[in-house]
Order: sequence, then structure tokens, then C-alpha cells
Amino acid sequence: MFTGLSNLTVLDLSKNQITNISEFAFVPLTNLQVLRLQHNHLSSISDIVNIVSLCPLLNLVLSGNNLTSFESDKFPLNITFLDLSMTPLSRFSLHSDVFPHLQTLDLSNIHNDLQWDVSDKAFLQSLRTLHLSSTNFTGETYQLIFQSLDLLENLHLRGVDRLDRGLLDWACGIENLQRLDLSSNYILVLYDSFLLPCSNLTKLDLSQNSLSKLGTSSLQMLTRLSRLNLGNNLLTKVPRTIRNISSLTTLSLFRNKISNLLCLDFSGLHLLKVLDLSMNELRDLNSCVFQDLQNLQDLNIGNNFFHHLDHSIGETLPKLMNLNADFNFIEELPKGVFGNMTRLTDLALSINSDSTPQMPVFDGLMNLRSLTITLIDFPYPPSAGVAHQSSTSGRSQLQQVFTLPSLQRLKITKIDPSCSRWPQDILQGSDALEELSLWLSVFPELFKPLTVLKTLVLYLNGLKSVDFLSEANLTQLQTLSLHSNDLSVINERVFEALPSLRYLNLWDNPFACDCSNAGFIDWVIRNTQIYVDGAFDYTCTSPESHRGKLLLEFDYRWCWESVGLFCFLCSSALVLLTLFLTFLHHFLRFHLLYGFYLLRAFLYHRQQRGRGCAEIYDAFVSYNVHDEEWVYRELLPELEGRQGWKLCLHHRDFEPGDSTNIVDAIYSSRKTLCVISHQYLLSEWCSREIQMASFRLLDEQKDVLILLFLEELSSNQLSPFFRMRKLMRSRTYLSWSGARATGGCSGRGSATYCFKPLYLFQRVFTSFCIDINKREKDRKCDYWE
Repeated sequence: MFTGLSNLTVLDLSKNQITNISEFAFVPLTNLQVLRLQHNHLSSISDIVNIVSLCPLLNLVLSGNNLTSFESDKFPLNITFLDLSMTPLSRFSLHSDVFPHLQTLDLSNIHNDLQWDVSDKAFLQSLRTLHLSSTNFTGETYQLIFQSLDLLENLHLRGVDRLDRGLLDWACGIENLQRLDLSSNYILVLYDSFLLPCSNLTKLDLSQNSLSKLGTSSLQMLTRLSRLNLGNNLLTKVPRTIRNISSLTTLSLFRNKISNLLCLDFSGLHLLKVLDLSMNELRDLNSCVFQDLQNLQDLNIGNNFFHHLDHSIGETLPKLMNLNADFNFIEELPKGVFGNMTRLTDLALSINSDSTPQMPVFDGLMNLRSLTITLIDFPYPPSAGVAHQSSTSGRSQLQQVFTLPSLQRLKITKIDPSCSRWPQDILQGSDALEELSLWLSVFPELFKPLTVLKTLVLYLNGLKSVDFLSEANLTQLQTLSLHSNDLSVINERVFEALPSLRYLNLWDNPFACDCSNAGFIDWVIRNTQIYVDGAFDYTCTSPESHRGKLLLEFDYRWCWESVGLFCFLCSSALVLLTLFLTFLHHFLRFHLLYGFYLLRAFLYHRQQRGRGCAEIYDAFVSYNVHDEEWVYRELLPELEGRQGWKLCLHHRDFEPGDSTNIVDAIYSSRKTLCVISHQYLLSEWCSREIQMASFRLLDEQKDVLILLFLEELSSNQLSPFFRMRKLMRSRTYLSWSGARATGGCSGRGSATYCFKPLYLFQRVFTSFCIDINKREKDRKCDYWE
């Protein structure tokens, strides 16, 4: 099952229904160090020991299984952490040194009595931490356990049902015991003698006990105490017993009911470095309270009711590095309030809607690296021109809030959604900023100038699209959290603009399980660079048929199948069109070319007919270049020389480069004379001329076409020319070869010989002469008559 995973170090098989494991299941895991099997149905420790003995395990978690006894002579010798909590364990037996390196043992949440059988206390000489929280053992069992643990340092007795002085005597009888956790034990009053046996403690946790009173000497015997946790109790004032505990370095009084601080409450605590007063009912803070806390580095006064901060607080806390004043109702931030806190690196505060900072607020905070601001409303109204950047002074004041030379982390929480919009360049100049969190805000453009940003959190911003990320130039961004927005469709191509991104959080967004997210789903499954946190647990909210289903279970392949079918149909149509056009060009290219010019002629004809174009030629002579000699020697001298007709010849009268020469010539001539020969029929241009003339004959009902055959043409030669054969059947035509064969010529040479047979064409040319006489009375047509 795990073949090929030889480099695996952590394996989590928790919350399954495993009842047994094959003996060789973990053989390939030669480097396995952490194995989590909690919340399964394992019942025999022997099976587990056999398989894990093959692995170099360090941590083994078996909590929440059905184990009833722990008896074994074999176990991984390297194991340092063993968790048997939340099991029905009734016997713990140890008769050999199978735990030479065991440091932590968890037996918490075992609600039945336990038989403790350890034959030699040396078997647990390495044990330093023991968890017995929420247990219900007998006093004798606790005693046996503590007597076998001489070198125990950390003991957790959280929520023990039988906590009494006798139990503390046995527990504190361990000479090396340094940390004792007595939280959640319902200790209402701590009497002076309660902790007498525990004078060697250095860490004491009394949180969540509903403590309302501590004896004035209840902690005075703890002369080595360095950490004290009195949080989550019912104290109304700081206990006097903590005064003068000179060894104390960490004190927590969070979540109590303290409403007032006296100047002597922390007297004598010269070594105190961490003080937590959050989640109380404090309203005023005087500088005298901290007069003995010259070494204080971390102060948490968040979630109280402070309305202002004393500017002298910095003078009494010269070494302060972390100040949390968030979620208060600070009405005033006086100028220079943080001026003496030159070592401050982390600052968190909230500003009430009525507060107006006196700029510059953050003067002196040259080492500030992390800033958290909670805004109930921004102090500058829209009328001041801040939102639209029309006020230079207002803008500069806003920028000064965040333009700090060492600032690396900035978190802005906006409580009131009706607050005015900030300037988009308010972070201009925060070049060192690496982490930016915007909660309950509506202006993601703020981070655009931050080119070195590494972490970006946009929580509850109401974002509907992530396309803006592609324009932000966040080339160094490594962590991106878009938790709890309105993102339904994700454009996966946006992440191509984030080459350094390694972590992405999209929890709690209303994803749409349709084809619009097909690319994103495929990207999540296939990408190996970015870890998408909890991607396999993202659920769909639309469409209704997929509501509640997992996003990655949506079968997006059918979306691409429909696209593939569309592409197939388009490509097939394109191929068929290409084949059709290819065949059309190969077989009908001349017909298409002719049709094109015919259409142009038709349009031009309609245009010319509308204009009433004048006829400037008596006839347009259409002939092939091979018949040019006959035209020059026979036709032209007779018609233009003797008869005086004005002829239009393409080699002489056509305008170079004009594509409408043929049409212009036909419509500018009263007649069109086609000199037809075998070469003429093969000419593409000549065929167009005769087609144009016949079109004019049929469309305008004008007798303009004269056919002159220079040679005899067989029916086979004329068969492809359907229009010409039709004209020959309906119109009179001239046959030069036939006329030449019926009679001779003399006296005038070839010209006389050629034109003497023209009496055969009298019917054809009579109308031509009459038409000319109507226009030019000075001309004679006696030759044709």
C-alpha cells in the first residue's frame, strides 16, 4: 500500500475505521517518524507493536481507540512520544526497558481506574512530561504513578476529579517537578497552605478555575516561580500575593473582571517581561501602574474599555517591544504617545469613530515591524476630500499612519462597513511591507504598490473576483488567503501572475459547480506548485442540484467534451469548405471570374443607363489578337477609310489600367462587331465582350450585336458556347468565308475582294445605317444599300 514512500516521515490515518493492520503494511516506510492512528477501532496493542517495531518511530498517537491494556515487551526503542488518551485503558504494565527515550506520555481522559504496574522506576527515567488531565483514578493509583517518576518535570492535572491536598503532596513530592497545570479544577479560593508542598515550581497554571480570591500568602512560598497563569477566572482586582515575586517573568490575568489598577499592584516585579491584562473591564491606565516594570517587553491590554492612552506610558516602559491595545474605544491618540517606545516592534490598537489622531502619531517608532489597526470608523470624513485624494494635507496625514521605514506586517480590520473608502495609494511608500491583512474592508487596491509583499490576507472583503491580482505585480507573494468572500468562479490564469505563490486559502466561498469553474478545478487537481488549503473539502452552493456537494467531485470533463464537439464540428465545416472551394477553384474558376465581371458589368450598366451615357463610336470591334492582321488590312481601311465610320479598337482606344474598358467601349458604341474565329472562341476576354453585348441585346432590347465569322466552325466547336449558338439561331450573322467563296473580286485588291460580298449582310447593316442617319444626316449609307 505504501510502496515507493520510503522518504515519508509523517503518516496520518486518524478518524478512519481501522480495526487491524497487516504485519508488513509499514515495511516500505523506512523513514517514518510520526504515526497518527487516533480515533480508529484498534483493540490490541500487540498487533500495533509488531508493525511499528519495523519503523524508526519517534511519535505514536493511539488516542480514541479501543485499547484496554498496554502490555508489551517489544516496542520501538526510539519512541519519544506516546499518546494513549481517550481509551478505555485499564492496565499499564511495563516489565522491561522498552522506553529508553520516552519523554512524553499522555494518559488523559481515561475515566476508569487504571492498574499501574511498572516493576522498575528506571524504565521511565527519560520521562519528562506526563498528562493526566480529566482522569478519575484512585488515590493509590496516583501515588504509584508519581512514585515511579523521579525525574518528571511537567505534570498536567487539568480537570482532575479528585484534586485535594493529598494528591498535591504526592505530585509535588517529585523533586524535579517544575511545571504544574491545575486549570479547570473549580478552585474557588486559593488558600495560603494549598501550594505549600510545591515550593520548587517555576510554572503554575491556575486558569479556568472560577477563582475569586487568593490568600495574601498563597503564592509567596513559590520563590522560584517564573510563569503564572491566572486567566479566565473571576478576580475583580490584582491579587496582592503576586507582589514582590521577584522571579516572575510572565503573568497572565486575561479574562477576569478587573476594573481598576492600583499603582502598587505590580510592585516588586522587576523581572516581569510579559503581562496580559486583556479581556477585563479596565477603563483608565495610569503610568504609575508600571513604575516597577522596567524590563517589561510584552503588554496586552486589548479588549478593555480604555478611552485614551497616557503619553507617559512610554516613559515607564522603555524596553517595551509588543503593545496590544486592540478592541478598545480609544478616543484620543495624543501627539507623541509612542514617542519614547523606541524599541517597539509590534503594535495593535483600535480607534473609535470619534477619535482624531494628532499627527504625527507614530513619531519615534523607527523599529516598528508589525502594525494592527481596528477601525470602527475612519476619523476623516469624506467631505475632507480624503477618499478622493483632493486634500493634500489629509492624504499626507493618512499616509503617515502607515509610512514607517521598518514596517513589514500590516493588518487592518474595518468594523463599520459604512466607513468611507480610503485612497488607493495610502500605502505608497511602504516599500518594506511583506505581510498585509485586510479584514472587513472593501479596498483591495491598497496592496498594489507593495511589490515585495509575501503574505496577503483578504478576509471578509466581499470579493467577487480575483482578476485584480493579475494587475498588482505581486511577484514575491508566497501566501494568499481569500477566506470568507463571495468568490463563486475562480480564474485560474490569475495565479500565473503570482510566480512565487506556494499557499492558497479559499475557505468559505460560495463556489459554483458548473463549467465556469472547470479550468479552476482541473488546475487545483493538477498543479504541483501551490498548496490549496482544504481544497478537497470545498463545497458547492450553486446550482441548486449541486448544493452541498464537494467542488472537486464535480465532473468537469463533460464541459470539455461539449467544447470538443463544437471544435470538431467547426473544424469539419472548415475542412469541407476548404475542399469545396478547392474543387470550385479547380473546375469553375473561369466561370466564377466571368460571373464576377458580369456582375460588375451589370452594376456598371445600370449606373451608366441611369446617367444616359453618350455613344461616341459607331461600332466596337471585338477580335482576337490572331485576327488583328485581317482587321488592319481588310476591315479598318474599308469602314474608317472609305465609309468614314468611327470604330473603337482595344489596342488603340482602351485606357491602360482601367478595368471597365470593355464595358465602356460597348456602351459608348452603337454597335458591337464580333470578329469570330477559332482563336476568338478560345479567348477569355473575347467571350466576355460577346457576353456583354448579348446581355445589352437582351436587357435593353437593342439590336447592337453583329456576328462576323471569318472561318467555318463546326457544330462540335460551337457546342460549348451555348449563348452564341442561341444567337445564331435567332439572329442574322455574317459569314466571310461563305461570301468569299460565292464570288470574285477585281481591280481593288484584297480589300475590294473582301467587301464585295457584303450584299449578303444588307439586312443586318440597314438598321445600322438608318440609326446613323437619324443622328448624322450628312453621312451616306449608299454603300450598304
